[in-house]
Amino acid sequence: MTHNEIWEVLCRHVRDVLGDVQVGKIYPGQSLRDLGANSLDRMDIMVGAVNELQLNVPTAALAVTPTLGELADLLHARCEQP
Repeated sequence: MTHNEIWEVLCRHVRDVLGDVQVGKIYPGQSLRDLGANSLDRMDIMVGAVNELQLNVPTAALAVTPTLGELADLLHARCEQP
């Protein structure tokens, strides 16, 4: 899966959980907190994306990705692993 495809999955989960975020208003340098996500929202977004991508990512690894771009990078790296 390409990095762009992973980014689209992540953005879709952000919009699904937060509802009021427009497509063009989500940037790699933003944190989920910047977009107004509380701790439960953040977990819903991350777990939803990980499940859709069928990845095995430790929760602790997700917690140390401060920006959406870094989260997309982490998920992409996990997709590349055998």
